Amino acid sequence: MDIVKLTPTDASQIAAFTRVACPFDLLSTASVERAIFYEPDDPLTVVGVYDGGLDAVAAGVVRGTKAWVKFLAVHPRVRVKGIGTALLERLEAFGREHGASSIDVGNSAPFFVVPGVDPRVTEAVCFFQQRGYARTGDAVNQSVLLTALPDPEFDCRTAGQAELDRVMPWVKEHYPWWIAELTRAVELGTCVVHDDLGFSCYDVLRDGWFGPMATRPDLRGKHGVGTATLLTALHRMRARGYEHADIVWSGPLLFYLKTVGARVNRVFWWFSKEL
Repeated sequence: MDIVKLTPTDASQIAAFTRVACPFDLLSTASVERAIFYEPDDPLTVVGVYDGGLDAVAAGVVRGTKAWVKFLAVHPRVRVKGIGTALLERLEAFGREHGASSIDVGNSAPFFVVPGVDPRVTEAVCFFQQRGYARTGDAVNQSVLLTALPDPEFDCRTAGQAELDRVMPWVKEHYPWWIAELTRAVELGTCVVHDDLGFSCYDVLRDGWFGPMATRPDLRGKHGVGTATLLTALHRMRARGYEHADIVWSGPLLFYLKTVGARVNRVFWWFSKEL
């Protein structure tokens, strides 16, 4: 089998591939470009296998001493033929070549396709377990219906560079792990802010995904700043034509449940292996 390198010019073909290979993650071309290929600072490899059509896709990234399987899928018609194993071995070798001592699956924040393995794809769970990967944690998404949202109490606006500069001091101090996604959202015009007190982002990695969001810590749980930025972002998502939004890799489940009725709709398992 010939494994070939893929580039952003292949994004539309990869998106079409997900329609048959990834029943729970049907990616648009824009989502492929943002979630798979956008890696401005870290080593990335994206490879595929062709046999008349695109039969398999794999993507890996290395951050420091850890590698990640960002994406790995094989067309149903050619599964159980060793293609997935060959691609995984290629990603593991890529990790070792770039100094990684371990490799995780999925949760390659700040830029990721899914925050882990969806256990409904039981074949994927068994695939990684059989190749020496151990389950190490989990994450969840919440879904929110966008058709009956209340209006935000405070005015929020699209964040530009000036707004980013104003929130960055407290983001750096309290939420440094969100700097890359926040900066990307500002670049894409998909971040809203209320003064310098809080922000909410959407459509950063994938179409229809909400997050990250944060409120300045001294105001968290007070004044409704977080609620206002959340609702503003969700209203904008509805204006883009979405009926539902996924609050991805959700943390404060109760806040989203109470504020917009969001409920857990997806579960992801984390897997890891020493290289």
